[in-house]
Amino acid sequence: MRRFVLATVVALLLAASWAPAAGAQEQPVDRVLVLSLPTVTWGDLEEADVPALAGLLERSAVGDLSTRSVVRSTSSGDGYTTVGAGTRARGRGILDGLSFEQGEDFGGIPADVAYQQRVGVVPPGPIFSLTQPSIVERNESLRYDAEVGALATALDAADVGRAVVANADTTAREGEDSGPGGYGRTAALALMGPTGGLPAGAVGPELLESDPMAPYGRRLDVDAVAEAFTEVWQDRSVVLVEASDLVRADAFRSLATSDQRRVQRDAALAATDELVGRILGEVDLERDAVVVVGPYHTRGRVHLTVAGVSAPGFEDGVLRSASTRRAGFVTLVDVAPTILDLLDVDRPGSMEGRPFERVGSDHTGDERMSWLAEEDEAALFRDRLVGPASALFVILNLLLWPIAVLEPVRSRPNLRQVVEVAALGMLGFLPFTYLAGLLPFHRWGEGPYWAFVLLGGLGLGVGALVVGRRRAVDPLLLALGAVLGLLVVDVVLGATLQLNTVFGYSPTVAGRFAGLGNLAFAQLAGSALLLAGVVAGRIPGRRGVLLAVGLLVVALVADGSPFWGSDVGGALTLIPAAGLTASLILGWRPRLRNALLWGLSAVAVVVVFGLLDLARPADDRTHLGRLFERVADDGWSAFETVVVRKLQANLSVLTSSVWTLMVPLALAVAAYLLWVAPGRLRRLRDEPALRTALPGLGVAGLLGFALNDSGIAVPGMMLGVVGASLAYLLVRTT
Repeated sequence: MRRFVLATVVALLLAASWAPAAGAQEQPVDRVLVLSLPTVTWGDLEEADVPALAGLLERSAVGDLSTRSVVRSTSSGDGYTTVGAGTRARGRGILDGLSFEQGEDFGGIPADVAYQQRVGVVPPGPIFSLTQPSIVERNESLRYDAEVGALATALDAADVGRAVVANADTTAREGEDSGPGGYGRTAALALMGPTGGLPAGAVGPELLESDPMAPYGRRLDVDAVAEAFTEVWQDRSVVLVEASDLVRADAFRSLATSDQRRVQRDAALAATDELVGRILGEVDLERDAVVVVGPYHTRGRVHLTVAGVSAPGFEDGVLRSASTRRAGFVTLVDVAPTILDLLDVDRPGSMEGRPFERVGSDHTGDERMSWLAEEDEAALFRDRLVGPASALFVILNLLLWPIAVLEPVRSRPNLRQVVEVAALGMLGFLPFTYLAGLLPFHRWGEGPYWAFVLLGGLGLGVGALVVGRRRAVDPLLLALGAVLGLLVVDVVLGATLQLNTVFGYSPTVAGRFAGLGNLAFAQLAGSALLLAGVVAGRIPGRRGVLLAVGLLVVALVADGSPFWGSDVGGALTLIPAAGLTASLILGWRPRLRNALLWGLSAVAVVVVFGLLDLARPADDRTHLGRLFERVADDGWSAFETVVVRKLQANLSVLTSSVWTLMVPLALAVAAYLLWVAPGRLRRLRDEPALRTALPGLGVAGLLGFALNDSGIAVPGMMLGVVGASLAYLLVRTT
């Protein structure tokens, strides 16, 4: 037992040591211009005539930006507050736009008086937010440890100036009170200090001009914006300029026809390009840095937005970050660390994001833009299908299990064969959902997609029956091997098939960008534990035992290695579950001491993984190393925050997830067999595959629910794999 534990731990640690370091720090700059293009996608820029923006992005490293903050749907306040914190954070809704210049009125009183009413002190700068102090209080109650205004605090400490030029007011006009919803000065929050002060910039009505055909009859005055920018574009400074006409066009969508919507969107993009051209005339692209960012998505549709960096030492190419570890993708929390990194300013420990990094690309600017637009479309397509695909898999299980336990089905060869094909086809359906990621179904449509995954899964089931017809258990061995084999090969080769597939992960959800996702882990764990039991029973003697244990070690290494699966919750789950299964395969009696040993081994492996990750450069660490970093800085409260947040996420989906239906049905089928057909249950229990695998699967299901933030979906997917396998065994071998 000790040798097996040692071999497993050594294999995992060797895999961890293969993880390479990421890119090097770029050349520091003196000034950073942040061009904020709210709601803009690469598809928008592909279709628009925007020569100034296109020229800038042609020479930039570019990527898709995931705007996810605390919740999946990101408002303007959530987006800009997250930029300013470098950590997921939330705003206060319609109150987020209440930023004012000294001398403006709000609600019939001077805005500085309104600030004193709310906070009790005078405003801390010439531009101030009435809402920022309450945003700080709100985020103190959330489980993300966000320090609102951390970017501003870091810039102040380094003597770097900060300014914002933006005004996305809708119905609010000079001398007119239209309530808090009419003020659109949310962009100021990105560089606002914790107390709500901004030392320079312009957010008032002087930036606007009347235009009867523009949304809300107002648009940015390009001359006024350019003049305001010139005043604040000083040495050692960060200036954010928002293309606020895009904000108004998006807010006006519900009031305009579809044709007029497109007209107004095109006009806003054209005006934005004119503004960018004027501003770039003041920027020395050989000396200054320009960061392009879309801080939030359009209303009512979660999608990826644009990101780009042009700076000395930042040649054209694609972006990535240690947060994503995937070329072409960065996240909103990475924006603040990127700004600080460009200026060679230390990143505060509270920032969970990491700086953008450049990855070389042989493609032209147009080709990069097309690829990034395609990835956004693929993500939207995946997001539309994940609910139906999950529901279909659950419903097929709900139909298959009751049919498989009926005695008339078992006694009729034709019906039995239908159930066998259906059970194996359900297992085959899983790898084909990943293989679908190799083809552009987001262009072909949902019909071809469903034909591919359903017919492909059915074909795999039939093929397994034909190839494995000599032995009753061989078709199941082949089907489970297909599930496990594809996941292991894919994750070792870079997890290409995990991204934008229904049981993988999506950049719009932003839970994970690399490694093994939670539902994929559930499939890997379920198939590995069952397959180990099948192999040990199928191949006699020591050879079968060693092969079965080897399969478990392969699954552990693929899932737990920071370089491959990078799945902390999965490693903590699978090590004790695989250890129990391996013990039973080896013929050892389960003992409490062994269970404790496997649990401690899981913790030890994760700790060593974390320490190895922590030894890497700070900007190259994965989420595990960053957690250890936070624990070192903030104590065990940082660990408690993560645990409580995961627990809350698990419990929040327990009553709303379709996967919850799997649990009562599994119990109902077990109760039916226990009371109505106990003989079949005993024969099923005597199957070598189940006798050795089911206890480990039970451990994996319980720990998978507790340690992964997908909650009930993890044991639900495991039950799907186990249920299809049991259905096959019920009609074939009992």
